[in-house]
Amino acid sequence: MKIKRDQVTGLVLVLLGIVLMAMISQFKKPITAEYPGPKLMPGIAALGLIICGAGIFVKGCRQKEADAMVISKKGLVRMLITFAALWLYILGLQFVGFLIATPFLVFGLTWYFGKASGVELKPLMVVVFSIAVTAVIWAMYVPLFGMELPVGSLFE
Repeated sequence: MKIKRDQVTGLVLVLLGIVLMAMISQFKKPITAEYPGPKLMPGIAALGLIICGAGIFVKGCRQKEADAMVISKKGLVRMLITFAALWLYILGLQFVGFLIATPFLVFGLTWYFGKASGVELKPLMVVVFSIAVTAVIWAMYVPLFGMELPVGSLFE
């Protein structure tokens, strides 16, 4: 039996969902009807990863022929850089909080993937974009949903 690309993709998504669930289980605020807290949205995302990953895995099991599993060196490097950036972002959330860590993540990934794709980027535009993305996410969670975002241990 050959391992198929969809099986690997599905398995990776399921594992990422499980890791995310384990990470958010460490949040101290419980989910209540009155205040869903910071676990709700990442929990929904983790559950989505698990369900979609399982579906992709099952689809891969039903395929008759295996797709060629081709990941270029560039693709592998991009994937590793993205995971490293997200890992640093999680650490940044814990220490400096959402408002400081998020613009750096958005800027870094936008700049990296823009340059990797050959897109000509202006640093000021990427800074404005990063701040705007952070502001929109903050505006959705804090005033609109009434939820808290991490402030970081340095500012508690």
